[in-house]
Amino acid sequence: MKKLLYLSLLLTIAFQVKSQAATFPETNPPQQKIVRPTVAMTNDQAKDILNKMRQKNSDAEKITVLKAGVKDNGITVAQLTTLLNQFAEDSSKLECAEFAYPYVTDYRSFLKLIDLFNSESKKDDLDAFVRKYKG
Repeated sequence: MKKLLYLSLLLTIAFQVKSQAATFPETNPPQQKIVRPTVAMTNDQAKDILNKMRQKNSDAEKITVLKAGVKDNGITVAQLTTLLNQFAEDSSKLECAEFAYPYVTDYRSFLKLIDLFNSESKKDDLDAFVRKYKG
């Protein structure tokens, strides 16, 4: 009877530990390989996003427009450069550049975007972001 009680107790503890571990995310989740689009949006599609962004007053509104326009579409570094130039703040540019990275078709030229940033720390952040995904 004692063996059965101990076994039951051990199983209960093991189950609790396993369920608690499932509630805590991994500190370093494995990197997933980025599957990039092979074709970029047309220049007309990029201009449409640009025009919508120009109608917005704040960077937050422009971020929403850019993300909606780029999501599920390919984009070139040149097209992204034009769109990122609409932001007043480097932090907004960085957020959108990082978001758009998986959608960039000519990603080997992605670090050209560093020239758009005024802040050295944001340049370093973008460089670190790209190195993280190249590895």
